[in-house]
Amino acid sequence: MDHLDDIRNPTSGLHLTDVETCWTTVRNAHAPGPAGETAMRELIGRYHDAVERYLRLKLRDQNLADEVFQEFWTKLLTHKLAGADHNKGRFRDYLRTVLHRLIIDHFRGRKHHPLPPGDLLDPSQPDADYDRVWREAVIKRVWTRLESYESSTAKNRYATVLHLRVGSPKASIDEIALRLSEQTRSPITPEAFRKTLQRARGKFLELLVTELRETIHPSNMEDIEAEIFDLGLGHLYRRYSEENSR
Repeated sequence: MDHLDDIRNPTSGLHLTDVETCWTTVRNAHAPGPAGETAMRELIGRYHDAVERYLRLKLRDQNLADEVFQEFWTKLLTHKLAGADHNKGRFRDYLRTVLHRLIIDHFRGRKHHPLPPGDLLDPSQPDADYDRVWREAVIKRVWTRLESYESSTAKNRYATVLHLRVGSPKASIDEIALRLSEQTRSPITPEAFRKTLQRARGKFLELLVTELRETIHPSNMEDIEAEIFDLGLGHLYRRYSEENSR
């Protein structure tokens, strides 16, 4: 990995305590003025799709999901979710609790409608729909980070190479290298493709760690590793770490 030490050693490079977290954004979003408006837009942009998808999966009724969805953003925009404890914890746990409470309150208001399947009252119980949506949102954001890195770094093809590999998992390196050569109109040897792919996987893992650092506070490398495995991404972590430690 290009910056493997930065991932495994929290004291090198940017300190974990210096990383702005989602808790910071939540707190800033409730501040007056342009800074608060900017933070609010960031929150909405970051979680709009994930919240909407989760509610539709959980409620299995688009109209009900839209009602709770509108209530969530109304409460956020009117600063009625400002009581988040930004001093500790995983942001995904906080967001899940908020959404569960909104669902419960919404159904209690309707009185004669039973709650959807699953234990919304016990935060210690798993919620497969929520975990899946959150995991997919994390991966999507990491891909976006990798694509931004490629576009801002001269002659970088990390996102392109990794997309080619993920899109054709059973193809040989020779086949994919030839495909990239045709796409870029420049010769790419299988060995060069293999090395770039290894670096791309390392960068993906680095950006995954960066993404998760922003959702946990306070955090150390043990917290990040635990979150990676909790999200079902341990296979990526093990594989990419092993590849880049050789």
